[in-house]
Amino acid sequence: MTDDLTERPEFLELLGGLREGTLTDEQFAELDRVLAAEPAARQSYVEYMLLCAELRRYHGMRDVSEGTAVAIEGLAELLPSVVDQIGGGPLSLGDLVERDRAMAEMRAAEEARRRAEAHREAIRKAADDALERFKEQERLRREELAYRQYLARRRQLALGVFAVVVLLASAALVWVSRWPDRAPSSPASTPAIPPVVAAITRSSNARWDRADLSTAPDTVLRASSMFLMQGLVEMVFEGGAEVLVQAPAVLRLESDDQMFLHSGAVSVAIGEDSTGFIVRTPTGTVVDYGTEFGVIVSRSGETEAIVHKGKVGIRSGSDPVRSGTSTILNTGQAGAVDGAGNVVPRAYSPSQIVREIPVHPSFGIPGRRLDLADVIGGGNGFGTGQATSAICPATGGHVRPVETDRRGTHRYASVAWNRYIDGVFVPNGTEPQIVSSAGHTFDECPATNNIYYLEITNIGDAECGRQVLGGRVHGSPEQPCILMHANLGITFDLAEIASRNAGLRIERFRSAYGVSESATNRRCNADFWVLVDGRVRFAQTGVKVKGIAGQIDVPLAETDRFLTLITTDGGDADVVGLRGTDSDWCVFAEPNLELTPSTDGVSSQENVTRK
Repeated sequence: MTDDLTERPEFLELLGGLREGTLTDEQFAELDRVLAAEPAARQSYVEYMLLCAELRRYHGMRDVSEGTAVAIEGLAELLPSVVDQIGGGPLSLGDLVERDRAMAEMRAAEEARRRAEAHREAIRKAADDALERFKEQERLRREELAYRQYLARRRQLALGVFAVVVLLASAALVWVSRWPDRAPSSPASTPAIPPVVAAITRSSNARWDRADLSTAPDTVLRASSMFLMQGLVEMVFEGGAEVLVQAPAVLRLESDDQMFLHSGAVSVAIGEDSTGFIVRTPTGTVVDYGTEFGVIVSRSGETEAIVHKGKVGIRSGSDPVRSGTSTILNTGQAGAVDGAGNVVPRAYSPSQIVREIPVHPSFGIPGRRLDLADVIGGGNGFGTGQATSAICPATGGHVRPVETDRRGTHRYASVAWNRYIDGVFVPNGTEPQIVSSAGHTFDECPATNNIYYLEITNIGDAECGRQVLGGRVHGSPEQPCILMHANLGITFDLAEIASRNAGLRIERFRSAYGVSESATNRRCNADFWVLVDGRVRFAQTGVKVKGIAGQIDVPLAETDRFLTLITTDGGDADVVGLRGTDSDWCVFAEPNLELTPSTDGVSSQENVTRK
């Protein structure tokens, strides 16, 4: 056999197939045999592969653009002459230098082309921004047109279905009258398997009401109805949207870009590759326009949308096509569809929904245990509140804690910024003490010195430090507490909490209590009270030993509206050397509302299944 490659096209074809990775097993065996038998073939193989490596060094890892396309065409023109040289010897140094110079010129031309392209892209972006409002108006117009067409098609379909039903009924009557003794038979039909629309990526303390449905990562979720009874579940829809479901939530996955939320809360993040997402509810529809947002459906059916980033459209009615009463919400805005179908504004409160699964699970667990210390910080009871947050008992304002004696006003102050807290006060039994916005009074309230030393706080790293009770340090997300240095009172709105946790029932209030150990040597003397709708359900007076943790367990009924926690000074204001509130560092440690499933969850799931 000759050593000249140009006279051996079959050998060149084998080398080309090896480089492209298209050789069959027989071709690979033939190439291996030739290389093993012929030294000249091995030399030609080495030179051919060196040439391929040289070509890849210039062009193999680059994006194909106008400049590189020209360069590749040039190299393609040179390829026949290069192949001629493979059998006769390596390329000359002069040829390589000349090729390097040509490639440098090509790179310079490519850089100039890229700068021009960047300038044109800036012009295109400015034009796109100028047309954005027009696009939104055009979108609404198209949706309205689509809805009208949808109604027309539905009317036509209804007439057609009615006609078919009449014909079938007539045929069935004729058939039955002719063969009265014949039993109808039909082949067994296999129910269609719902399509996969999402997959679970993460979960925390999660539990479905269905034993056959897992919460483990990579669990596929098909179009179906489900009830998340406890915890958090993060899922990614086939359309690209990331959805975090917060228990308790009754929902139905409808398609790869749409879900129906009957009750509960979800956080939605739309990625760059997402095709968009729609959340339908019993009273409204939330449509994303490239954003991060949350949706809450309360027990009353109100739909609230909260926009963290970007924009959404919120409209009345659960039809995603219909464009009735609607509005656009931008970053930092919130709105709702109320029970009457009106779209109304709401205050932006991002802490109402958990936006991401925490690295370390918080004390509060959705659907199981609501952390009242987190509520003090403006949270939803599941770790969304602020640490070292305080509420002024005189005004109800959200403040930083300050240690200094101040006198109360005997006024019940509402806490308008926090939905879960009804109001606060400084207890003093010298006259009837109001403890709720409904006018409930604390008839057993003792006379106090009407002084408070510190605001109601969930502490953290404040000057007052973390509190030691029962040998445990409290004041962290894992071991929370409410610090209520006597004299202080706070009332939680159980009805509002229950409304935001549809499908579950508030079963009881639990907490440890006691006077925290402190650096001072002064004696303490404090009282602890727990009221439900103004009635005393727990009382421990005259606590004079620091660091001992007692336990509170108060059952709650569904009709109970207000839960009130109170600390008073123990009545020692007249004792020589004491001011009444000295060293009364009263602590409710790990205060929580225990949540259990109710019949609402089951009935809600049945309702959403029928929709």
